[in-house]
Order: sequence, then C-alpha cells, then structure tokens
Amino acid sequence: MAVLDPPAPTGARRPPAPVVVETVVAVATVFGALGAVVVAAMRARELARSSAGWMVGVPVWPTGAMPDSAWDTPARQGFPSPVQPVGPHAVDLWLDRPDGLTAALAGVGVWVSWLVVAALLLTALPVARAVLRGHGLSFTTARQAAVSAGVVLVAWAVHAAAPLLAARRALDAGYSGLPAEWFTPQARPVWWPLLVVALLLVLAGTLAAATRAVARAAER
Repeated sequence: MAVLDPPAPTGARRPPAPVVVETVVAVATVFGALGAVVVAAMRARELARSSAGWMVGVPVWPTGAMPDSAWDTPARQGFPSPVQPVGPHAVDLWLDRPDGLTAALAGVGVWVSWLVVAALLLTALPVARAVLRGHGLSFTTARQAAVSAGVVLVAWAVHAAAPLLAARRALDAGYSGLPAEWFTPQARPVWWPLLVVALLLVLAGTLAAATRAVARAAER
C-alpha cells in the first residue's frame, strides 16, 4: 500500500529569517540615509533663508591694514562686535544679513555632517548585506570600506574649503561693514577626520589581504 505524502500547503511561504533581517536592515538604512539628506537640506535652507543679522561668522585673520581701534567696534542690535577673537590665532568676522549662499557656506558644519551620514549609510549597506549573508570577507567589502574613506575625505575637503569661500564672498560684499583690506580669509581645517580616513583605508587593505589569503588557501 503506497503511502502518499500530504499535499503541500497552498498559502505563501514565509521567507527565511536571514532574508527578513536583511530586508529590514536595507529598508532602515535607505530610510535613514533619506532622512539625513532631508535634514541636511532643511538646515542649509534655514541658513540660506534666515534674515537675522550677525548670525554667522567667517574665519579671517587681520592684515597690517587693520587699525587697533577695529577691535573696539561697538555691538549692533544686541549682537557682538563684528571682529571677535576666538583663539590665540583665529578671528571670526560676523556678518550683517549676508546672502543665502554665503550664509550656507559659512555654516557648512551645520549641514554637511548630515550628508556624510547619508553617504556612509548608503556605502555601508552592501557591507551589511554581505555580512548577513555570511560573505563579509570579500573584495566587495574591502572596496566599500575604501569608498567610505573617500566619502569622508571629500566631506573633509568641503568642510575646510567652504568657510574660506564664504569669507571671500563676505569681504568682497562688505557684509561686516568693515573694509575688506583689513582681513584675509583664514583656513582652519579640522584634522581628526583624516584619522577616520586612514582607519577605513587600513580596514579596506586588511579585508583585501585576508580575502586573497582565503582564496589561496582554498586553491591548495
């Protein structure tokens, strides 16, 4: 007497747990990146559309043409004097109602960090998917780590250059109310992001070397 197998259920089968986890991670990552882009756009728009005077400062350094009396420039409407020392070798020049682009460039630190978060989330997505599939050790993972290093490097360059452009525009337009020849734009790069770039590149190189070693071992 033949024993018949029970019929297969006709309902839709549930996807395996790893697939569900991978899908959740992918959706959360994409939505997180989109949210970071939206926040960056909103913060940049707030800076560009703000009509408040003396709300952003640009990095400058006094030239020999600036008289000592410029340090005593009175405050206006409750805001600080336009010439404000912020360190032993750094001076901020506060602007009176700058145009939107100058304000956005001067406040680059407010919004560019959110773009970096979005970019890093998107570059990390393939890595997370590879790890969830058990293929974390691959040239693709190493390549994505290198791409993440490039993202941080580009963001660092933008963060360093944008305030200089804002200072040049502010001096040319006279937004501080003081003569442009009294000041020169001053570069103030922050160096710690380069450490992050170096660590990501080391990670990329380590993953690539380990992948080659595993491949050679498998061929033996």
